[in-house]
Amino acid sequence: MAMKRWMAFAMCGMAQAVAHAAWLHLNDNHGNWDEYYDSAIDSRGKTSNIKTFSALSVKGQVPLYNAKAKPKVQLVRYRAELSNYEFNCKEKTVQLMSRTFYADADGKFPIITHTSKDTFIQESNSEFAHQFKPTPVYSDHTRNVLLMSLACK
Repeated sequence: MAMKRWMAFAMCGMAQAVAHAAWLHLNDNHGNWDEYYDSAIDSRGKTSNIKTFSALSVKGQVPLYNAKAKPKVQLVRYRAELSNYEFNCKEKTVQLMSRTFYADADGKFPIITHTSKDTFIQESNSEFAHQFKPTPVYSDHTRNVLLMSLACK
């Protein structure tokens, strides 16, 4: 029995190391956070999906929607986030598809995931919700230009 537990523990450790091996450093935003991208980019015709992971040096806040609570939207502290972007290489647009927020900088304890299909996101007019709308990639947004160059090779 102890051997089975040890093997399961070893396999989990190896799987986690393999999962983290695909992450490449993208940006440090002048020491504010470390941002990485997953080198396993998912290309589907004219669109490509790319994932980014950011570990913040200082905790941020994310809206948490609860229809039964008052107020309905509360801010919760987070330390890291995983985002999935879809780039339309032909139209040169980007859309945030999902964003998972974590309580810790290692991304082990998820707090909430928001997606572009969430009713809360689609019905909101907030700055947070606007991130999930398709937008053109402008040349003065160096981060999105860099991500698009990676996604649309």
